[in-house]
Amino acid sequence: MQKDKSQRTRIAFQLLFVIIPMYIIIVLVQNKLHSVHAYCPYAVVCFGTLLSRWAGNMALLFTAAIAVGLLICVITMFIGRKFCGYICPIGTIQDLLFKLRNRKYRLTKHLSFFYEYKFRRLIYIILGMTVVFVIMGKSSVYMRFCPVLTIGRLPSLALTGLIVWLIIILGSLLTSRFWCRFLCPYAALLNIFQYISKLFGFKRLLIKRNLETCIDCCYCIKNCPMNLNLQEGEYITDPNCIHCMICAASCPKANTIKEELTSKDCYE
Repeated sequence: MQKDKSQRTRIAFQLLFVIIPMYIIIVLVQNKLHSVHAYCPYAVVCFGTLLSRWAGNMALLFTAAIAVGLLICVITMFIGRKFCGYICPIGTIQDLLFKLRNRKYRLTKHLSFFYEYKFRRLIYIILGMTVVFVIMGKSSVYMRFCPVLTIGRLPSLALTGLIVWLIIILGSLLTSRFWCRFLCPYAALLNIFQYISKLFGFKRLLIKRNLETCIDCCYCIKNCPMNLNLQEGEYITDPNCIHCMICAASCPKANTIKEELTSKDCYE
């Protein structure tokens, strides 16, 4: 019952934070707002160094988005990437798309951990490229591919943005959280802040597996939307964990997987 309650709470958060962006998009289409990036936390990178170029109300909007983006980064240092598991609407869309596949496919079709670790480096490359473009004053290059800005330009769609959304949709039908795992630059930024937390030895929320009650059934691994190797140790120290607690909900042994505030210092 407790497992079901935790997932119902998460789903409620996801639905709420899908409805809010939908309302913003509708208002944007009606030309009542100027830019979707004024509400995007990744504006901390896209516009953080360009704020002086904006004036008036636009500057205030981007300042708010940048402040929220930084706040999420700081909070992530202590509670992990709950933003991705509970709030990010693109994450929710991916979850819904992957649920269109049958249960057998979802439990058995996983990328090997070897290739998972190789491909997930792409998010850091994309983050680095975005920062370079911003410094060079060419942030518009990244914006052509930004899925957030693409939606904000409805009903017209840039070809590049449309291609990115097609990749996200197709990728999410093939594997869980495709964008989060391999393409999202904000995920890379959140991971960097987690590494900073580890560097300074801050206490942070980690998922702990009770080694005494665990029966090594691997249900947690099969159900993990981020394709993490959850049986490498007692604590799930991979910064890509989004704290969705699906692993705990799918575990047949009660109270084997829990969240714990700890200063464990062994990130991958």
